[in-house]
Amino acid sequence: MPSHFPIGEGLAARARVCARALLLLVIVLATGVAGCPRKAVYVKVPQPLPPKTSASAPPPAPDLHPEEPGNLELTFVTLTPPAPPPDHISHAPPPVHHPAADSTAASHPAPLQISPQMSQADQAAYEHRTKDSIDAAEKNVQRTSGRQLSSAQQEMVEKIRQFISQAQDALTTGDYERAQNLAQKAEVLSTELVNTL
Repeated sequence: MPSHFPIGEGLAARARVCARALLLLVIVLATGVAGCPRKAVYVKVPQPLPPKTSASAPPPAPDLHPEEPGNLELTFVTLTPPAPPPDHISHAPPPVHHPAADSTAASHPAPLQISPQMSQADQAAYEHRTKDSIDAAEKNVQRTSGRQLSSAQQEMVEKIRQFISQAQDALTTGDYERAQNLAQKAEVLSTELVNTL
């Protein structure tokens, strides 16, 4: 059958494919631009309120010059507990209030240490494991003596010594869990140090 296109059959087939692709592209673009119908949303924006004019005077300014600290008078008040009912017999002497002792205690309070209560066997086990970890860490640090260490390795040695010292301090104060934790950190870090040699 003779072709309607004078250029040739192959070129005509390509032209038809391009025309179809172009038509498909136009349809997709038209659909994309038109989109789906949307509902219009109207919002009423409230008008800003005018500033309130106050007929009253502004509050007085705070006193920027309080009394001199030397002019203040301090007094200590001692509170006594109410007397127990007649049918209740108290064997403990009433508390005695010492203002001078309280002022020194308040300026230097004793540090609080909260630790769980553990049995003697648990304490011994913690202490034993802590000392084993400290010994292992010290032996690993001793293996580095006489060697040329990099700055990173020297920092590791210092950190290990700090952990060991803190673990020993914690053992002295009876904080066995903390002591074991610090000793284990020293041991692990010392093992890493030996592996870098």
